[in-house]
Amino acid sequence: MSQITDIKVAKGKKARRHIYIDDGFVCTLDEFTVFKYRLKVGQEITIADLEQITFESEAGVAFELAVNLISKTPKTRKQVYDYLRGKGYLPKLCNNVIEKLAEYRYINDEEYARMYVNTYCGRYGKSKMRFILTSRGISPQIIDVVISEMTPQADTIFEFAKKYMKNKELNNQNYAKLCRFLNGKGFEWAEINEAVGRLKREANEDWN
Repeated sequence: MSQITDIKVAKGKKARRHIYIDDGFVCTLDEFTVFKYRLKVGQEITIADLEQITFESEAGVAFELAVNLISKTPKTRKQVYDYLRGKGYLPKLCNNVIEKLAEYRYINDEEYARMYVNTYCGRYGKSKMRFILTSRGISPQIIDVVISEMTPQADTIFEFAKKYMKNKELNNQNYAKLCRFLNGKGFEWAEINEAVGRLKREANEDWN
């Protein structure tokens, strides 16, 4: 059995209360819920009991918050989870909301990843898009599938290379800077070498 060691007014939200169990922050509840269940400092309570209280009083609110979030811009499961946890909801409730959103097809990580790649394949290389999608919680398996469906980026990289080298002297130092520039955009070295080689051939240069 654990103990409620503190109940604090949420900063900037007077109707919300931060609940601390055994001196550690656990969740945030509205003041009506705190009053309804007579929660107070010193009270003994289990995390399971607190989870049940949260489900009964806050599940609908959490779901509406999540729907409002994804109505603005698409989100991944992880982004929704992090958002709800940031609002103080317990992990079990966050996961419950996410599964409900997925059931209604409001969120779908594979669709998100495919949309992201289709939008940004003209700006970034595969490595950078893979990194960004991973940071947003997309699984490696989904990323592999979506990346494998991409149209080859040879022409995209070549256009980047031409634009970068415009009005620059065609020497090895600038070519090296070009390679670093393209790598910073997430393009792979084999692709970069091919694009730079093509650029040099068009300029009647020899690639060292």
